[in-house]
Amino acid sequence: MVKQEGRGLFALRVASGLCALSLLVWTFHNVDFARVESSLGGVSLFGLMLIVSPALLSLGLEAVGWRMVFHTLGQRVALRAILRVRMMTEAVAQTLPLGVVWAESLKPVLLERHARVPASRAVAGLVARKYLLISSQAVYVAALSAGGFVTLRKLSLALTGHVGFAWAAFGVSGLLCLLALAVGGAFAHGQVADRVHTLLRRLPNARLQAELRRRRAGFASTDTLSERYFATGLVRTTLLPGVFFLGGWLCESLESFIILRLLGVELDFFAVASVEVLLSFLKNVLFILPSGIGVQDVGYVSALSALGVPDALTVGAAFSALKRGKELFWAAIGYALLASEARPALGTAPQLSVDPA
Repeated sequence: MVKQEGRGLFALRVASGLCALSLLVWTFHNVDFARVESSLGGVSLFGLMLIVSPALLSLGLEAVGWRMVFHTLGQRVALRAILRVRMMTEAVAQTLPLGVVWAESLKPVLLERHARVPASRAVAGLVARKYLLISSQAVYVAALSAGGFVTLRKLSLALTGHVGFAWAAFGVSGLLCLLALAVGGAFAHGQVADRVHTLLRRLPNARLQAELRRRRAGFASTDTLSERYFATGLVRTTLLPGVFFLGGWLCESLESFIILRLLGVELDFFAVASVEVLLSFLKNVLFILPSGIGVQDVGYVSALSALGVPDALTVGAAFSALKRGKELFWAAIGYALLASEARPALGTAPQLSVDPA
């Protein structure tokens, strides 16, 4: 059974990778790479530094908000530790098929190692973080879609012949609001961890059952901490940390705006942001694709073309190259931090003794 599940997961990763590659090839098969190279050559070193900066700012703002969550849960955590954990897990989330799933499973382990956060409190913190991500994204989508509504109308008419698509962003915002309320309500009163424990107890695996018996108190503690968090009050649970999570979302639009400006595209911030919020939502929904690769690239080329940007295909290819280059830059740093996790183990490995005789 385990081997079959492993093979199925491997097949899913391969299929998602092939899907992403196919989308990229289909989008850019007619691109003139010499012109793309020329566009990229016009970006200075200072410009490249500007491009990579919003991602770090986004992680930093989210780390501040998440630190406030742990403080509410009764755990003081160093900001540096949270930022380190976020950089490592973001590398996994951005580069692997189903990377978000692997990143979420790594966070409790890394939080315990680097911030001394017990597993039950780490899981409760993950629940609160997910709630804040969803609720702040709802505000992000609604606010920037309203600011860029003219752009959305233009895109809707160009791509579908109707203006109805322009209202889709507000539907997405409403859906995210409902999802945030569902998450908050479930963990405030639903004994979710206990229900998960009950479901896992049905699996016929002796090792798993022994581990579940050992961690029974941890599941109960997670429910208690989650209930306590959501009972604290709207200001401490949502408004104060939510401001920092919202700032993290805004950095994504800022990054795309900077890249397009460096490539000579004179779209205003809200025009870029109104496209970014929808593509960001799609990236999160289609988490099976690493970093939404293929989907976001098609989306930006289509949007740039519909908005009348000259040579949209070349600009879109250069935009994607810079965007993916930025992701690889931070992923390399994240994986370097992950690699450093193995150094203590390597350092304590037994050494072979050599007899001088």
